Amino acid sequence: MKIRRQPNQRLASLIAEAKISRKGLARRVGELAASQGNKLSCDHTSVGRWLDGSVPRDPTPALLAQVLSQRVGRSLTPRDLGMSSGSDDFAVGLRYAKSLDSTVETVTRLWRYDMERREFLVGSVFVPGAVTLSSRDWLIGPKTDRLDLAGSSSQVAMDDVRQVRALGDEFERLSHEFGAQRIRRHMVNFLQYDIAPLLSRPRSETVGKELFQAAAEFTAATGYMAVDCNELGLAERYYIQALRLAQAGGSRDYGAQVMATHMGHLSLYAGHPGEAVQLAQASREGSRQREVPLALALSWVVEARGHARLGDGPACTHALIQAERNFHRSEKSDNSAPYLGYFKEAYLADAFAHCFRDLNRPEKAHEYATAALKGLPVTHVRRRSINLGIMAGANLSKGEPGAAATYAREAVQLTRKLHSPRAFRRIARLRKLFEPHTREDGVPEFLSEANDLLKSSA
Repeated sequence: MKIRRQPNQRLASLIAEAKISRKGLARRVGELAASQGNKLSCDHTSVGRWLDGSVPRDPTPALLAQVLSQRVGRSLTPRDLGMSSGSDDFAVGLRYAKSLDSTVETVTRLWRYDMERREFLVGSVFVPGAVTLSSRDWLIGPKTDRLDLAGSSSQVAMDDVRQVRALGDEFERLSHEFGAQRIRRHMVNFLQYDIAPLLSRPRSETVGKELFQAAAEFTAATGYMAVDCNELGLAERYYIQALRLAQAGGSRDYGAQVMATHMGHLSLYAGHPGEAVQLAQASREGSRQREVPLALALSWVVEARGHARLGDGPACTHALIQAERNFHRSEKSDNSAPYLGYFKEAYLADAFAHCFRDLNRPEKAHEYATAALKGLPVTHVRRRSINLGIMAGANLSKGEPGAAATYAREAVQLTRKLHSPRAFRRIARLRKLFEPHTREDGVPEFLSEANDLLKSSA
């Protein structure tokens, strides 16, 4: 006797909400599978079978959940799709845990799965709305957790925290100088083997605050390294967990920093500038009781960049004025935290350059990129190459391809020192801008050097 399957109403409802055709859904699932190294054959008839109640083999349920999550703007698991045989591990890190125990369990599982390079994490897509939902939970949730922990094993001491800080800081320094591609896996191992065991050991409340603050900062730093490796979906999970760890450590200021700087910039990279603006505004709302001028300047910078991407010149100008005003206020203040120490005048100029580039104001973009380049340390190779690229693009916009090629070649030379997929992608975009100018002085040399670099990085 043939068993009759029940139609999958959950999946049908989500497909309708996502406003995607069966053919379109099958194509997106196939593309995502290919990007993660999986060979998957599916078409609109496959989707029809799933709607009729058939449950596909792994990893298809997780891939379906990723595609539909991106379309509907919230994180979904295979179980949400009515495919409970698929692994619910897919959603690890995408949700903001309510309790401290759940937070520790979630973040250590994320670190472990990342270290093991689980298939559902590699190439996972950015889920619009997931960071916004976590920011809402941060805004309305409890401000702190109880961090003291009793137990029979040895207590975590402040020296333990200082030691992990020294090691994590060194990984961050290396990432800025050489790019994240080679450093990130060492950072993940550090989280898994050095920080994770400390989160479950006995500790005092005072040590606990320092420990969870360090865990939040290095989780966010690992997310930034994922961005540099073009793994935006993975970075999103790290940032959400960094925000929750900041809450656990009682650092409202650092939580606001994660929301504005990390989550906001991630939304920009992922093509969601409106979300970046919202996150910057929410970060100021969440830290209203203790205003730190440098943190406010950073939030206004992110908001300005969001408005620039949206083409809103007046809103961008207003945000830049607020950013500059608060930056100069911070120079007379001594209450900025160490994690804000990188935000010097060169980085403010860098933000102005990005905004004017996006608003198609090449003269101003060139002016501020030049100022940023003068102030950036020579060890900040990645950031220097970015500003050289902005200067090259500005000269092209001004009709000066020869001068543009000079800056572009300098950007290539710096990028050769990096192991940064994001930096390589910037050179590829810059190369495309030069294609209409192949007969101009210096352009053929740049194109040749760019081609060599991109071939070597493939």
